[in-house]
Amino acid sequence: MSSGLDAAVQDPVASPVLLPVDRLSAAARRAWAKHDRKTDSWLPLWRHMADSGAVAGLLWERWLPRSVRGLVSEILPGGEEDARVLVRFLAAVHDIGKATPAFACQVESLAGPMRDAGLGMPSLREYGEDRRLAPHGLAGQVLLQEWMDGRFGLRGRVSGQFAVVAGGHHGVPPDHGEIHDLQLRPRLLRHLGPAESLWRQVQYELMDACAEATGAASRLPAWGAVRLPQTVQVVLTAVVILADWIASAPELAPYNPQSWQPAGPVGERRRLRAAWDDLDLPEPWNPEEPEDSPADLFAHRFPGLADAAIRPVQSEAVEMARSMPEPGLLIVEAPMGEGKTEAALAAAEILAARSGAGGVLVALPTRATGDAMFPRLLRWLERLPAGLKEDRRRTVVLAHAKAALNEVWAGLLRRRQPSLLGVDADQRQGDTDVKPSALHAHPWLRGRKKQLLASFAVATVDQVLFAGLKSRHLALRHLAVAGKVVVIDEVHAYDAYMGRYLDRVLEWLAAYRVPVVLLSATLPQERRRALVAAYAGVEAAKEGETGSDAYPLITAACPGRPVLSARPPAASGRRTQVALERLDDDLEALADRLERELADEGCALVVRNTVDRVLQTADVLRQRLGEDVVTVAHSRFLAADRAAKDAWLLRRFGPDGRERLARHVVVASQVAEQRRACGPRACGDGPGRTRYSPGLGLRSPRMQACPLPADADAAAAADETDADPRCSPRKRGPAPCRPPSGAPTAPRSPPRP
Repeated sequence: MSSGLDAAVQDPVASPVLLPVDRLSAAARRAWAKHDRKTDSWLPLWRHMADSGAVAGLLWERWLPRSVRGLVSEILPGGEEDARVLVRFLAAVHDIGKATPAFACQVESLAGPMRDAGLGMPSLREYGEDRRLAPHGLAGQVLLQEWMDGRFGLRGRVSGQFAVVAGGHHGVPPDHGEIHDLQLRPRLLRHLGPAESLWRQVQYELMDACAEATGAASRLPAWGAVRLPQTVQVVLTAVVILADWIASAPELAPYNPQSWQPAGPVGERRRLRAAWDDLDLPEPWNPEEPEDSPADLFAHRFPGLADAAIRPVQSEAVEMARSMPEPGLLIVEAPMGEGKTEAALAAAEILAARSGAGGVLVALPTRATGDAMFPRLLRWLERLPAGLKEDRRRTVVLAHAKAALNEVWAGLLRRRQPSLLGVDADQRQGDTDVKPSALHAHPWLRGRKKQLLASFAVATVDQVLFAGLKSRHLALRHLAVAGKVVVIDEVHAYDAYMGRYLDRVLEWLAAYRVPVVLLSATLPQERRRALVAAYAGVEAAKEGETGSDAYPLITAACPGRPVLSARPPAASGRRTQVALERLDDDLEALADRLERELADEGCALVVRNTVDRVLQTADVLRQRLGEDVVTVAHSRFLAADRAAKDAWLLRRFGPDGRERLARHVVVASQVAEQRRACGPRACGDGPGRTRYSPGLGLRSPRMQACPLPADADAAAAADETDADPRCSPRKRGPAPCRPPSGAPTAPRSPPRP
């Protein structure tokens, strides 16, 4: 035997699912799972079952974060080993619905040999539209429940909580009406007549083989007393979906029978190892809890702040994360410039180590704030220690509709172009031999359904809110957040409509025991209570700081535990004078005022409620102040121009002030409310007056915000936010989702852990 085969046999990573193919009947071996129309090549169903189960095992052992594995393991009597067996079994058996005449008749060249083996079936045309009532996911759920009842006496909801994973592996679990309609048409599951018994035999053969090969046959009786929570059902479904996609990629799981030769353990391990090596998924982040003092921790993680003393809010956030009885909800309320983002990242590292989370997701209100945050996250990641694992590679993603226009993200994409397609890739790009860096955009973790599965993500908040909406492949979004620390910035920026979805998502995150850090500069007391109630329960919301003057404030809440509060002082000497005044709706008067205010130097921000008013105002100001002194920012720019505009503004008025201007006016629509990141040194060093516009938030010194006229048009551009229309506060969308469940009466929210 060659040295390569010796390595494959002894490789602890390659743990194949060894189906007893030699004991399968000829009819069972003729059942097919995949077909290539171009080459007419095909993959046997038993082969796809073995591939899917083995890949699921590797995802479980090598890729899922410790927190997600623990969520499943604690429910099962055999703990971690039971969980691994269950994951492999469900992935192996998920496509049993393809062993039905309704599926097999689709390719006549493959249906013919099955008929020759005794598996009679009508043609595709003879079935007609009825065949659509038996999609193979739904058929698989019905068959799996029948088999679990017949073999192990597991009935009704007991079998349904497992079988729903097979039913939902194409993104949406079947409802009871669909199950009932299929049960009224048994000919779609087994062709009636002499072939019916052989169809049943083949289906049971394949399920028996999966149970035997994965070890589930000996464990299923013990699982009869298990009641899987909705969270576990969702996680299992997501893992099976991913295993199916990987095992369905011809680049990873070739159809050529030579790829699994020699038959038996050697060939199976070699095939699995080759697929896993080509996929090249990094292991999850597994940090150790830092023991440094808050000051030392910030010095190590944020060397750019080495010359600045750690702020009280930052120090208290670190101490609060360490003192929480268990990872939960941390709310940080503090003024601009107190370093809330750095505090959140430092707390996230501690909470991840304590909870077993394998990554961090930072959600922001707009694309521009996400673009500004992404390089900050990368700089923090580069300073993280290796942790408990040797694999330092970390997958990252910038997740919003125009991410490709971000220069930093585009640079990561160019480092390693994807060579793997899979069944769900949005598009194929060219191959390259360039190896990934420590931080890289993994080629397989791309596309809107998989991108948040990267270990570290910066996203617009709608990506998180989707977890509270009914949508296809919802389980993947839940898996993406279940294994991370979730940081949501600018919580005060979301109105009551979006807040409802955020509350629902917080309920889910609490059920998954996901640590959450919420950041806000101005959070009303009632809203703080609502957020705590959503995560930790109504009783917890009654505790904590209630004083109206409690600011800055840090609140920590865990379900079933007392609420903790801390009131760190604001950084000494950091005060800003705010002047409020109302101006007439007269552009000439506005121009006169700005000429006086900016006679020597200074910068001003003028915010108008519509794009038309932005353009009108800019025209008047350019005539008075000059073409080069006035810049406009609104939502009607083309995407590429808008991204360039955001980058230009950040360079001129961002926190580092690299290219600050001595005299300038920015006229913006309401994109300015959250889109522009202006730090305390944006436009000047010395003291200056700050204009404040109601609803717009505090601006940095000498970046003056001119208030809107009293009778200004209240209409705003419809595309100012990046949220999907179904969760946009300006449009009526569906109610927050009912999570996928095998139980007939799924609650609207997950049960309290």
